[in-house]
Amino acid sequence: MPTRALDRTRLAAAGIGGLAVLIQLGQVGNPLRSAVYERVSAAAIVALVVLLAVVYRRGRTSWWTVPVVPVLVTVGASGLADPLAGTALSLALLIACSLYDTHRRWLARMAGGIVAMPVAVAISPAVVSQATSWHAPSVLGLIPQIVLMGVLTRAFYLGLRRQELASTRDGMLARAGRELLAMSDGGQIRQVGERTSAALVRMHPGVALLIVFRDSEGLVIAYAPGAPGELAGRRLTGATPDPAELAALVPGFRDWHVDGLGGDPATAPLLMLVGGRRPVPDDLVDAFRSLSYQVKLADEAQLARAELEYRAHHDHLTGLPTRAKFLGAAQDAIAGGGAVALLTIDLDGFKRVNDRHGHAAGDELLVAVARRIAVAAGSHGLAARFGGDEFALLLSDFDDPARAEEAAGRLCAELAEPVLLTAGPVRIGASIGVAFAEPGVTVTDLLRHADMAMYTAKAGGKNRVVRYGSDHPVSV
Repeated sequence: MPTRALDRTRLAAAGIGGLAVLIQLGQVGNPLRSAVYERVSAAAIVALVVLLAVVYRRGRTSWWTVPVVPVLVTVGASGLADPLAGTALSLALLIACSLYDTHRRWLARMAGGIVAMPVAVAISPAVVSQATSWHAPSVLGLIPQIVLMGVLTRAFYLGLRRQELASTRDGMLARAGRELLAMSDGGQIRQVGERTSAALVRMHPGVALLIVFRDSEGLVIAYAPGAPGELAGRRLTGATPDPAELAALVPGFRDWHVDGLGGDPATAPLLMLVGGRRPVPDDLVDAFRSLSYQVKLADEAQLARAELEYRAHHDHLTGLPTRAKFLGAAQDAIAGGGAVALLTIDLDGFKRVNDRHGHAAGDELLVAVARRIAVAAGSHGLAARFGGDEFALLLSDFDDPARAEEAAGRLCAELAEPVLLTAGPVRIGASIGVAFAEPGVTVTDLLRHADMAMYTAKAGGKNRVVRYGSDHPVSV
């Protein structure tokens, strides 16, 4: 059995309508008709049943059925003992086909149904025991009944169709919302929004959606499902969308809704424009608006999560990664199996600067030192601040350990260069310990080895580099 209400209604209409048509076979027979005409009449009635089955099976009607059905109804009804009983033929086909027809096809079918019964009576030789003309009240009185049933069926169909469209839209928006909640990438968020909006447009032919963003030069179309032509990247002329310009860009779409998504359309950074060849229903505009808000909120939430993640794993003063993020990167580098060197850096003379010039100068010095260490990291390294005046540097993808040691020596020399602060120039140094990853050495072991080398550098006079050897630290 069908699961959708409209499909169940169509099945019931086809089944009950087909039964109502088949029952009329029992009335085929008119003493004034030939046996051949009676067989033709019966064949027309059977053809109507077959047509009902074909329409239900295909799930749609075609224009060729519009003239064929009245002809079959006329032939079938005119062969009945009482042609007025053929009203059941006309109503059954009109009701069943109205559940599939477009608006124009339905109107044409109504006209055919109205004409069929008077014509059937006009060509019928007798009605039961008395002659009746096609314009008799008993015949013309059938026309309002046919119209009423056609209108009621059409209204019922349109109501079911709107209900199913609304239910489908709600389901699509709910699925998009669930997907967006799990997204942590801005590109994926936009893909979900574009895919869902394109699906909504396909559900409603004759509707277009334009997503427009505002930059320093004005409005630019970012995405345009349903609009003919390629409009993405097209720039609009005014500070707000002009309906005349939109009608020129999207020919035939005269009705436009402009939404600033919570802001004034004249200044909002993001706009939603919904256009249609005919007035767009409010519930469809609301669906596009709801999707746009979902995408916007998901994008803002993703940015907020990224900001929180950055703050949680980066030093607020220098912007360098913290210990946890640094050690995670070091663990990944060791697992990769390439050459890895870890440097721990402890500043020499930092407390003196703090005591002499104040903590503001100390913070300024730390920012300058962090900048120099980040430059030393290059594209294949990672600098970090462990806290206070302790820093670390991860180097990888070098072909010779001597190159890492040379890099440590250059960094030591650069950190000994004077730093110009607001309070004046200051000079410090740095004790650096270097340790290389080896088979079986964990990231914790590597950090401990680098620390041991760094403490040896401090004990040996500071402002120098010491490499951790296989047996003992060695001065570089």
